[in-house]
Amino acid sequence: MEQAKSGIGLLTSKDHMPIFPLPGVVLFPHAVLPLHIFEPRYRAMVEDVLRGDRLIAMALLRPGWEEGYGSAPAVYPIGCAGRIEDEVRLPDGRFNIRLRGLARVEILDFIKEHPYRVAAVRMLEDRHEEDGPAVDGDKKRLFAACAGLLQEMSGDDARPMAIESDIPFAAAVNTLCQNLAIEPETRRTLLELGDVRERCRALIDILGERWKTLASRQAARETPKGGVH
Repeated sequence: MEQAKSGIGLLTSKDHMPIFPLPGVVLFPHAVLPLHIFEPRYRAMVEDVLRGDRLIAMALLRPGWEEGYGSAPAVYPIGCAGRIEDEVRLPDGRFNIRLRGLARVEILDFIKEHPYRVAAVRMLEDRHEEDGPAVDGDKKRLFAACAGLLQEMSGDDARPMAIESDIPFAAAVNTLCQNLAIEPETRRTLLELGDVRERCRALIDILGERWKTLASRQAARETPKGGVH
């Protein structure tokens, strides 16, 4: 918690930062993202930020990134800044890092491309970040929608996710957005919502649709062959 507060303090004074663009990866505030760093340019990036404030921003690559991945493929403008909480240096120069999401950022313009990309950014604040009567109902609805779905949406081989009832509202919403098996484009639309209540309600709708799918599959399995008599 103290590291997160410290990271936010550093972020508020930043007007540019290194960008780590990846396909299929969306970071959310409060959530934790483990990353394996193996490309030379991003090894250099990690080396540099570890000597400084440990801040980088994640950005989702736009479709068609494969053609220009070695140079500067286009990214979506809304990303998330994070702080490296922990790192393991491997003997061959690679890293395993754990990145804690701090806040959404808007990527305004790239000001450096080599050896890694650096962009001018603007920090974005989320509405309804704090717990209180305004979000209590949404939090209860989210927890009710999650019951029984966490294992299924996290993947067949994943351990069940445990959501503590006292977890802060924004952390609960964003951790679920980060970890449930949701398409990257859907994650991106959730991240772009600037109100955590709206993000929560959109996530509840996604969970509701998953419930309908599960119910339909269950009904199909239980229907006797040849129809119902």
